[in-house]
Order: sequence, then C-alpha cells, then structure tokens
Amino acid sequence: MKQVLIVLFISFFAYFGSTQNATSYFAKYRKLADTLGETYGIPACVILGVAYHESAGGTSELAKKLHNHFGIKGDCNYAVSHHKSSYRYYATIEDSYIGFCKLVANKKMYALMKGNTDCELWLKKIAATGYAADASKWFGNVNSIVRKYCQ
Repeated sequence: MKQVLIVLFISFFAYFGSTQNATSYFAKYRKLADTLGETYGIPACVILGVAYHESAGGTSELAKKLHNHFGIKGDCNYAVSHHKSSYRYYATIEDSYIGFCKLVANKKMYALMKGNTDCELWLKKIAATGYAADASKWFGNVNSIVRKYCQ
C-alpha cells in the first residue's frame, strides 16, 4: 500500500510539473510564435507545439547549449557555441524559431499550406516531409501537445 501511494504521489507531481512547465513555455513564447505565424503563414500553435516537443519545454541540452528548440541539424558553429554537435547552433532562441519557420517555408508542401489554420493538417504535412524519424509517433505527440496547451 505504501508503495502504491508513493507511485501515485510521484505521478501526480510529475504530471503537475509537466503541465505547469508547458503552460509557462507556451506563455513565454506565444508572442514570438504569433509574430512568426503572421510573417510565415504557419499557425503559431504548430510552431509552439513543435518547439515544446523538440526542446522538452526548453530543458533539453540542445535548447540550453545551442538555443535549438527544434532539433534542427546543421552547422553547429563550434567556435561560437563551444559544443561539438551535429545540431545547429543559434545565437538566440528567437533565431531558432525563425530557423524553423524558414525550414518549413522551404518545403514543397509550404506553398499549398501557407495561411491554412488547420494545425493537425500542418503537423501531418511537416511529419510527411521527413522532419521526424518516426513520423506517426512524432505527429501523435506534437498534436497531443497542441490540443492540450494551445487551442
């Protein structure tokens, strides 16, 4: 019985902590996502959902050391970041968000999707471009985040 209570207690605080983290992450970056959403025609919720998922709410090593909130691979610029990585280094988190929007804007599907507000469709299309190794799992995870925290 004591073990069951301990597990329930830990689960409750893990859930509460992740919910609180997600809420604060979305609040912190919402204005940036709104601005970029208007500029690039990508729904802000898509931008935020992908960023939150890929950066573990800004707590991943990539997010902390490379300001990369999207798991974008590329030139790390070792001289600036002082980290060897196959992931791209950004000078600021804002640059990472812009980098994601530019990456999506360079995809063939972008011309068909620009201005569309259907977040689920956007996520399906981004997943289909090879953005994630396991497209269906990635889509399910990010879509769940968007539905829970962004709409």
